[in-house]
Amino acid sequence: MVRHSHKFIIHLAIVLLIAAIFSCTAKEKELLRRTQFLMGTLVEITVREMDFEKAQSALSSAFEEIQRLEKLMSTHLADSEISRLNDLAGGKSSLTLSPEVLEVIRRGIYWGNKTNGTLDISIEPVSRLWHFDNDTPSIPSTQALTEAARLVDFREIEIVESNVRLKQQGMSLHLGAIAKGYAVDRAMGILEKNGIRHALINAGGDLKVLGERKDGQPWKIGLQHPRQPEKMIASFTLSHKAVATSGDYQKYFIKDESRYHHILNPKNGMPAKKMISCTIIAETVMDADALATAVFVLGPENGMALVESLDGVEGMMVTESGSTLFSENFKSQPGFDLAGF
Repeated sequence: MVRHSHKFIIHLAIVLLIAAIFSCTAKEKELLRRTQFLMGTLVEITVREMDFEKAQSALSSAFEEIQRLEKLMSTHLADSEISRLNDLAGGKSSLTLSPEVLEVIRRGIYWGNKTNGTLDISIEPVSRLWHFDNDTPSIPSTQALTEAARLVDFREIEIVESNVRLKQQGMSLHLGAIAKGYAVDRAMGILEKNGIRHALINAGGDLKVLGERKDGQPWKIGLQHPRQPEKMIASFTLSHKAVATSGDYQKYFIKDESRYHHILNPKNGMPAKKMISCTIIAETVMDADALATAVFVLGPENGMALVESLDGVEGMMVTESGSTLFSENFKSQPGFDLAGF
């Protein structure tokens, strides 16, 4: 029997503990929130700003930026720059890309080198075999996965100035593990340019905060229990930082009592094992997004070693056995509280 998680489950990867956000006090009326479905998930932006018109204008500009980036980088849009680049794979022609797309590809290559290919933005040949968004997904054949995995190699991306070429025929990029985080970073920058000093953006678990929820009170973040979405496993406060969570509960199906999820190992095309959830705190959402995926694939031991080797990065992992692991300073986050299982 095959069953899907609902698409909106992605939005619950990080739950914001702001239940009183629309209470009737004067302070709480400063908070404005808007939600749209973009980049395959629910994107929620909350700002604290007394000037209503200023807040609304900033919210609109931030959402427009995310939508613009989606049109550039989505593999689901035939005319996106990424789709057009993929169509040219293996040929002699390169494609001149927008600075934003080029920035994301370069950062993807950076993390590909840093993780020895555990994060590989050329994973699209494997990803497209799984059809996680279909009503009746199925497990690809071993032969199909093996053939597709041969096309996954970020080192075959050639960049000359602003021109990019995919060297192998059949290669294709998928920026899902990094582009959404980048879009959140850009959207937060738009809010700041529009004079917003206090905000929170949550794009299906890719999250960034600015300033405070209200005077003297930082934004409080709750991490969803990976098997009981109505419960929390931990919470902490955050200011001027980014968080991303990858979990096997975001896109998955179950067949013959086994769970098949969308976080794939680039080496063999199969869903990564050993972990069910990984949360990363970093300076940018783009990096937190990439690392949450890479660490999940690496597994607890190697993943934690990577986190501990990076300055300004902290991680929390939940293993298949249900144990929780923390990097050295994760529990030192302000307001940290471990709810447990």
